[in-house]
Amino acid sequence: LEHGPVSLDLPRHEARVADRLVQLTPKEFAVLHALVEAGGRVLTHGALLESVWGKAHREDVEYLRVVIRALRLKLEEDPARPQLIRNEPGIGYRLS
Repeated sequence: LEHGPVSLDLPRHEARVADRLVQLTPKEFAVLHALVEAGGRVLTHGALLESVWGKAHREDVEYLRVVIRALRLKLEEDPARPQLIRNEPGIGYRLS
């Protein structure tokens, strides 16, 4: 799967950004997978939480924030000014 500079090799559980291999935890990979599959569409907090952690965690937004922060540290050139994983305030996240 690919979107912009991000490519995922699902069978190998590998993520690359601009041909740079990035080591991800299973939760980080799952969130990134969902964002790549969305193809730039906004995914709500609830939809991301349900797809990665299950229905019981649909309201646990802090789980998602921790993983998004970790992904930005690993994927973004400047994590303080994210260009790849964009926040849609009060809604969710999208992959640019």
